Amino acid sequence: MTRLKGDKRLKNSIYILSIRHGLMQSIPFLILGAFSLLLSSFPLDAYLDFIGSFHHGAIVNILTTVYNVTLGSIALLLIVNISYSFGKLTGDDHVFFYPVTALVSYTGFCGGFKEGISIFNPEWVFTSMVITLLSCTLFRKGMAYGSKMEKLHTAGAEYLFNKSIQAIFPVVCSVVIFTSLGGIMRALLGDINITNFGSYFFLTLFNKVGKGICGAMLYVFFVHFLWFFGIHGTNTMEIVAQRVLEPVIAINKEVLQSGSIPTEIFSKSFLDTFAFVGGCGAALCLVIAILLVSKKSHNRKLAKVTGLSVLFNINEIVIFGFPVIFNPIMLVPFILTPIILMLSSAFAMYFGLVPVVSHSVKWTVPIFLSGYIATDSIRGSILQLFNLVLGVLMYIPFVRISEEKQTKEFINSTKAMTADMAMGEAVGIIPSFLSDSYEHHFAARTLASDLRNAMQRNQLQLYYQVQMGNDEQLFGAEALLRWKHPVAGFISPPLLIALANEDGFLYELGLYIIERTCKDVQMMEQYRKHMDISINISPRQLENESFVQDALNIIGKYDIRNTCLTFEVTERALLNTSPLIIERIQLLRAKGIAMSMDDFGMGHSSMMYLQESAFDEVKLDGSLVKNISDNDRSKEIITGVIDMAKKLNYHVVAEFVETKEQRDILSSLGCDIYQGYYYGKAMPPKDFVENFLKNKSA
Repeated sequence: MTRLKGDKRLKNSIYILSIRHGLMQSIPFLILGAFSLLLSSFPLDAYLDFIGSFHHGAIVNILTTVYNVTLGSIALLLIVNISYSFGKLTGDDHVFFYPVTALVSYTGFCGGFKEGISIFNPEWVFTSMVITLLSCTLFRKGMAYGSKMEKLHTAGAEYLFNKSIQAIFPVVCSVVIFTSLGGIMRALLGDINITNFGSYFFLTLFNKVGKGICGAMLYVFFVHFLWFFGIHGTNTMEIVAQRVLEPVIAINKEVLQSGSIPTEIFSKSFLDTFAFVGGCGAALCLVIAILLVSKKSHNRKLAKVTGLSVLFNINEIVIFGFPVIFNPIMLVPFILTPIILMLSSAFAMYFGLVPVVSHSVKWTVPIFLSGYIATDSIRGSILQLFNLVLGVLMYIPFVRISEEKQTKEFINSTKAMTADMAMGEAVGIIPSFLSDSYEHHFAARTLASDLRNAMQRNQLQLYYQVQMGNDEQLFGAEALLRWKHPVAGFISPPLLIALANEDGFLYELGLYIIERTCKDVQMMEQYRKHMDISINISPRQLENESFVQDALNIIGKYDIRNTCLTFEVTERALLNTSPLIIERIQLLRAKGIAMSMDDFGMGHSSMMYLQESAFDEVKLDGSLVKNISDNDRSKEIITGVIDMAKKLNYHVVAEFVETKEQRDILSSLGCDIYQGYYYGKAMPPKDFVENFLKNKSA
């Protein structure tokens, strides 16, 4: 239990989350840079000649520029994205200060921009990330201190002005501290690049370890260990790859040109070609393993989407999407697989089964082609095929275990959101599920995104719960939204509505429900000519000036002239709405749409709507109906509601009727229509037709 809590604290650490979010936000730029590199150096002579000669190398210049401002400036991308993420995660309303403070602090730490030194290239990734997190922390503490200094606030001045004044102290502290620290390091150690302490540390270490099997294994370990914690390991270790490992290629070339057989095995091109199949973590092996054994559609879809990128050794999408980052189950295969592939390849080359790598190969060159180019032999491609199969077999059991863990965690988060939604409805305060401060906001955002996608793909369903009249004859049904998530199963409808509202597509979802209902009703009318179908809508939809016309346009597309459509709005939701609501309700009623006030009797003040004759029926609050058998107060309230409704000429519908006793009491009090498990649960349209419409037409 202690370890699980520790894992949770680690995952929820603002530093870990900032790195993770920052890297994910950088993915589009990293992919753009990777493909620019691929297109500018693809190993096909005719192609290279063409782009080199086209308009005096214009294409090459464009591709090179794109690479330099994206992947070639990855430290800059990460500074901006990580610091911005840090600011957002703090919940502060001055997020804009974090990226600028981090960037200026880092530049000051490095001693500014010096000729011949690029402080934003891949070699500086580790250093830039450390300074970014430290400067953000210092700035945050400084702002917290500054907020206590009331004298800094100027009454009547613009909000941004006051925030800028408040930020002077933390900005000055951060910039001065890190600029001074960098200057002191350079003065004491006498090395202009000492401020790049990440690369300095790793280069010093590997110069001692050497470029043999120990150095190569340590390199692979560090690359993947850093990646696991969201730090771009490949770029962090770029200086080691270029200065310690890749020079081996030149040695092998010289030996080959002298007529001898080269023997130096471990180089950067060797690792890129034979150990990092599909990118770090042998990502191509992971993708194939997912396609072979995954039972979850979203994971299989992820594997298909990332298939093209991993062919060119671009692995960011799959290791963040599956995910591998911060996933303890995947740590073992993520590190072990490339090490095993490295050892198997070294074994094959040591015993002469495959020629050693004697040609540098860009890391974006796809599998099989890269193996052939690197070794100048088809045996290099065959070795890659062997490694691919071996890597897939290593990943398969871990993919299964990780997927089970993903499913369990997502289901638990969904259950927690459902419980929070129910509690929020009870107290009248709905949680902000998509807010960074909400515990399960990652799952909430995933669910909201999946919901929007399911709506666009027409995967949401409507179930129908029967409504019976006093004469025990079918009156109609209520259309109820249902969605079976591929991982979490059926999701609570109130939670779906809350997520759609918070994510900004509730209006579209409402229109989707109306259209789906009309399609179902058109099918039902061949079995039943006269019935009422209720559809739940939100006052937010009614507040939209386009809603009435949009709804009528949808309804007009279907031949449902014999069915009375009823729009239901909850009594609580009608509070604090625009006066235009009554006008729009009257427009809908004039076009033949009935209106129902749902959950009536909860104690909210909706008499204005009743006085304006804006509704055709009221639905009793379910909590009153549930208690009617043993609670005289509930019975008295229902009696009062029914008497008032009769005088105002409204139908009265009772929900949650679960027993004959409840039904009989409600009937004696004058209720008109009944809905609940006593008559039937909500069911798909075909089942509703079979149970209530076929051979029962009126």
